[in-house]
Amino acid sequence: MTHPEAALAGKEQPASGRRRLAEVDTAVVKVGSAVLAGDGRLDPSAIEALAADMATVRSGGLRVVLVVSGAVAAGYAPLGFDRPPTDVVARQAAASIGQPRLMHALVEAFARHGLATAQLLMSAEDIEDRRRFLSARHTLLHLLDAGVVPVINENDALSDDEQRVGDNDHLAALVTSVVGAELLCLLSRTDGVRRNGGAGERISETHDATLLLEHVSDETSTTGVGGMAAKLSAARIAAGSGVPTVIADGRDPTALLRILEGEDVGTLVLPKVWDGSARRRWIAVRSRSRGTIIVDAGAAQALLTRKASLLATGIVSVEGTFTMGARVEIRGPGGAWIGVGLVSYAADEIRRLQGRSADEIDRVLGYRYVGEIISRADLVIGPPL
Repeated sequence: MTHPEAALAGKEQPASGRRRLAEVDTAVVKVGSAVLAGDGRLDPSAIEALAADMATVRSGGLRVVLVVSGAVAAGYAPLGFDRPPTDVVARQAAASIGQPRLMHALVEAFARHGLATAQLLMSAEDIEDRRRFLSARHTLLHLLDAGVVPVINENDALSDDEQRVGDNDHLAALVTSVVGAELLCLLSRTDGVRRNGGAGERISETHDATLLLEHVSDETSTTGVGGMAAKLSAARIAAGSGVPTVIADGRDPTALLRILEGEDVGTLVLPKVWDGSARRRWIAVRSRSRGTIIVDAGAAQALLTRKASLLATGIVSVEGTFTMGARVEIRGPGGAWIGVGLVSYAADEIRRLQGRSADEIDRVLGYRYVGEIISRADLVIGPPL
């Protein structure tokens, strides 16, 4: 049996898994408040360095979703606090002051590098609810397709303890599933996980984030919510979706670019399965099917052989009652199984659209959400799991 320490690679032996990071098309990058607002005030130089870094990786074709902390850190001083408050109402008030300050600084810095940004405030409900999950997914993918950098923060100004994801490390991990990202980067004020509670050498790579816990403490920065333990928990969430995580020092303006070039930067937590199948399994088993869509032979062929999305024109009938975001079965002529997917319209709307072209959606429904009934990214083709 292999000793647990054998699963941890030392920094003197760069891991082969890093070479695959150069192939990443979409990444979620979380930047901690200790980087952007370490002393309770926004750091213009840190924000400018982040914008420059994003411009560099975007010019190389990488699609980036940015998750930022710092709203509370940027807003507690005007309320008269000398440190971030811990009670919910005070944190909500601080976030309501700090969030526009943080976003304004990011918008201006990114604009100087020719990048457009978009703000999204999210809570746990946006991810747990199927309809809101799919809505967030469509919005984010549309922004990425348009070359915009989405900037996400947890909705601290309104979320109570029961609604909060917990911290932006966890939020970033959950967002990887929303957008189908292939990499999660957690940038803070540490260069990775170091042995012996930070006193030893940096651990370069592991396939099991749990093994790293013995090397960390629960300490957090004076402005942050989560410590290293929270980052490792987020890495486990991402690994469950087949996504690798790198924990690195966000104060290094070259860190992200070097990570994407396969250099030995930070600590890399690899998923046990790194081929996208984890997300497909998640769609396939997330809940029971709420209905069935029967398609004609042409649509069945397109789904099975051409990796197409499901369009209304190929739908013959709809069985069941379900809402947008529900998981449904897709079957071909004679009831032959094709797969499952998450629908972009409710059952009654799909019945009205069946057999029609995408150009007719607006006329039939009075609005057009998206052109596909089920996007290819939300389809799992193959036998039931």
